[in-house]
Amino acid sequence: MLKVDFGRTEIKGPEPHILTEFTILARNLRELLAEDESTEYADKQIEKCIKLSKMTPDEIDGELLASINKLGEMLASRFSDKNQKESSNSGPSTGNSDFDNFLKDLFGGGAE
Repeated sequence: MLKVDFGRTEIKGPEPHILTEFTILARNLRELLAEDESTEYADKQIEKCIKLSKMTPDEIDGELLASINKLGEMLASRFSDKNQKESSNSGPSTGNSDFDNFLKDLFGGGAE
């Protein structure tokens, strides 16, 4: 039996049973992720999860810091692009509509 609830994990049963449940969980997760995107996207996300599962807490902190730095660079680049294109009526875009919507929510309708 596999049971995960916001960081609390319970694993019970014989190894073959646990591995079978994990396989079913991974298959269902792949199908769910592929519904909105693609199987390539789903595979990439699952591979990322497996990679993170093998890391130490310090390595995960490093990955998180690198992601935050990348986000900061992306935002700085977009803001500098916006300043250079002041005459354009279209707002800045990251090329990812979900991320654009997140930024709009974060900055209350945009960073203008």
